[in-house]
Amino acid sequence: MEVENLDTAIVKEFQAGLLADNAKPLQRTEELRATENFAQYKIIIKPVMENEATGYIFAMTSLQPVDEAIAVIRQFYPYFFGLALLCVIVLAFIFSKWLAKPLISINQITGKIANMDFREKLPVRSEDEIGQLSQNINYLSNQMEAYIGQLKQDLDKERKLEAIRKEFIAGVSHELKTPLAVMKSCLSILKDGIADEKREHYFQAMDDEIQRTDLLVVNMLDLAKFKSGTYKPEIAPFEIDKVIREVCRSLAEEIEGKNLALRLSLGSQRVLGHKGLIRRVMTNFLSNAIRHTENGQAIVIAVRGDGQTAEISVENQGDPISEEDRKKIWDQFYRVEARTSKAGTGLGLSISKEILELHHGVYGVENTKDGVRFFFALPVEEMHYE
Repeated sequence: MEVENLDTAIVKEFQAGLLADNAKPLQRTEELRATENFAQYKIIIKPVMENEATGYIFAMTSLQPVDEAIAVIRQFYPYFFGLALLCVIVLAFIFSKWLAKPLISINQITGKIANMDFREKLPVRSEDEIGQLSQNINYLSNQMEAYIGQLKQDLDKERKLEAIRKEFIAGVSHELKTPLAVMKSCLSILKDGIADEKREHYFQAMDDEIQRTDLLVVNMLDLAKFKSGTYKPEIAPFEIDKVIREVCRSLAEEIEGKNLALRLSLGSQRVLGHKGLIRRVMTNFLSNAIRHTENGQAIVIAVRGDGQTAEISVENQGDPISEEDRKKIWDQFYRVEARTSKAGTGLGLSISKEILELHHGVYGVENTKDGVRFFFALPVEEMHYE
């Protein structure tokens, strides 16, 4: 009722204004505001032309609901801003974690690379700048690992060669003392004219020591070459039984000199290896057997195959080897005390060991019922049938 009275009053006031002197009709829409009982109202008056006569349309609305809505909104402004700020902080935290996670991984992995730990690699989950950086770091890690591994191998090889050189010098200097002392003594005796009737004996003694010294130097050089890791033997098939027979013929004089019985149990086997080096192993094994076999006893050389490998053994009758001696018998310059002899250089078994390890072959020594058996194995040549 109050709104209708307000509306009627405004219309009457507007009509009175139009009827007043010098009043001009409205040419455009006009907006008015009015207050009634502390309530705000908005009135819109729009002129309308109809049949060359001007009419007016009145529209009135209350502004109270809008004001109340604005007031309510203003009350909730702090909550809206707080919620928006919290959302921004949470999203920023999540985004920073998502962005920083690969960077943290990169930092951890590069730290391990700096400490020479190349086991872990960065996961590549994208093709963007982070993914490309991860790929480059993985490639750098692989390259550094390869280079450092090669450098370590070179350093180990160099240290090994240096140790071999020192061992060679120490071994030669130690082993040359005895023959040099013998030759010096013989020369002093010959120079002083003592025991002229034994001149030939002393000359023969010096000649024996010279030959022994020459053999010692050759064996030491060969041992250093085999142990250096730089020598690679040329592997080819050959008939092991023929090599064994050749070695037996070359040592026939020593075998007959001790009246030894040589028994051969050979089969026609073609094995893979370096023929010259395997001949040397057989010579060392047989010479060792001859040296430690009493007169009139027997030596047995056997070849046994299983289709894939051939085992070659040299067994001599005699006293067994103690467990302590078996552990050291392959060391250079080591001789079993009970069998020590001036013959040989103490390097034969050590050289044989290095040769067999170059062939990646199985080798060893064991006591048998009647004596001692040395053995080694070589792969058999594969036969192809058409």
